[in-house]
Amino acid sequence: MSDPIIVIARAQVLAEARATFTAAAHDCIIATRREQGCLAYDMHESLTEPGRFLTIEHWETRADIDRHMAAPHLIAFLNVAGACVSAPPVIEVVEPRSIDRL
Repeated sequence: MSDPIIVIARAQVLAEARATFTAAAHDCIIATRREQGCLAYDMHESLTEPGRFLTIEHWETRADIDRHMAAPHLIAFLNVAGACVSAPPVIEVVEPRSIDRL
């Protein structure tokens, strides 16, 4: 198996929208983890910057990511999330040549 493709997404969530955002994220995460090619998918909130969320995803192939981007549960989440953030999220796709463990 080749090295996984990593997706990193960052979003700043409005304080008054945090509960709505996290509920929608929870549902999306549960569904995404069942998708073909999903090796890992989780979201974290900063301890030093409340409302700053980071999603880290590991996928087997780019085709798996593309399929995920069209999944109904992700589209539903993005529709909710769009009203909860103070600016558009930053999403990066990282295709490492190798991954070493420390």
